[in-house]
Amino acid sequence: MKYFEVIAKCGHVGKNKCIFITFACAAENGKEAAAKVRLYKRVKHDHKDAIRSVKEITFEEFVKLRAENDADPYLHCKNPQEQRKIPDFDSRVVPDVREIQMKKKASPLRRQRVLCREAEIRAELRNYYRGEYVA
Repeated sequence: MKYFEVIAKCGHVGKNKCIFITFACAAENGKEAAAKVRLYKRVKHDHKDAIRSVKEITFEEFVKLRAENDADPYLHCKNPQEQRKIPDFDSRVVPDVREIQMKKKASPLRRQRVLCREAEIRAELRNYYRGEYVA
């Protein structure tokens, strides 16, 4: 049995928003670890990009990461009211860039609106990772 660190996109934080959580997982290989984590609660199961990365770790790192997740109040919330009480929670929430699938017969105006919104979200993400994001 090997140990993996899997970064997954989690939800229940608002429309077009997400939060990235690093989970510890024991599995035979990285593909199996990603499949297990995809089924965890709060992970966005239906997103193609729900799993950001998978990395093999040592047992000590595995235990430490499990302890961190056990202490994370977001993973133990039962409702939005509890979630709002978490200090500095809004700083962890980022815009969710998801491939928006359009119907083949979508109007050119709709396509243009969707592409503009995707560009806005990508710009917000770039600013967030540069440290310039303002919610």
